[in-house]
Amino acid sequence: MNNLNLESILLFLKNNFFYFLIGLLSLAVIFGSYFVYKTNERNKIYASQEVYEEYLEEINSLEEIDIKALENLSYKLKDIYDESTYSLMADFYLVKIYFENGEEEKALNTILELNSTLEGKNSSKSFLRDLSRIRLASIYVNFDRFDEAREVLIRNFDYYDSLRLEKLGDLEKEDLNPKKAEDYYNQAIELSDNQTQINLLNFKLSSLASSSNVN
Repeated sequence: MNNLNLESILLFLKNNFFYFLIGLLSLAVIFGSYFVYKTNERNKIYASQEVYEEYLEEINSLEEIDIKALENLSYKLKDIYDESTYSLMADFYLVKIYFENGEEEKALNTILELNSTLEGKNSSKSFLRDLSRIRLASIYVNFDRFDEAREVLIRNFDYYDSLRLEKLGDLEKEDLNPKKAEDYYNQAIELSDNQTQINLLNFKLSSLASSSNVN
């Protein structure tokens, strides 16, 4: 009986040898491709890190920041690996630098593109997505585009909820709705565990009260 079973197995293997060979080759290709993919991903991350360090050196330089150089480094990061955190963080810095140097339109266009990218990311990037929403809303407020800022800030956030409420308070203050601003500031204080932010919120509340008394 055992000999018959062994003969049956050997006969089965002989008749299906081609299919087994194809299966083994397919597995080898799959594992090989995965290994190449992971190695390539790792190499791109390392390359991105090196460019990002160069980017930070430019920002932290004692000399005047060369915006064109930062733009070129940002493009280089995108060419290497546009989905890396390094590439995304470089754009956050670029938005800040544009804004501080009076290039508000460039700041707005850059943060719009960054936010659009992050809105399509998975949950592992949601903290950056929420940060981009806050930055986008702040720039909208600067342009007096209050409805667009409000639309961004009323979305569901996974992070920075107290900061989101503070920005809603800032928005309502600029839009001349002091009562709504006060409510948002108070909600932000309740949620915040950052004493520096709480102190700032209390200052904003006192400023609201002073403005109301003057009026």
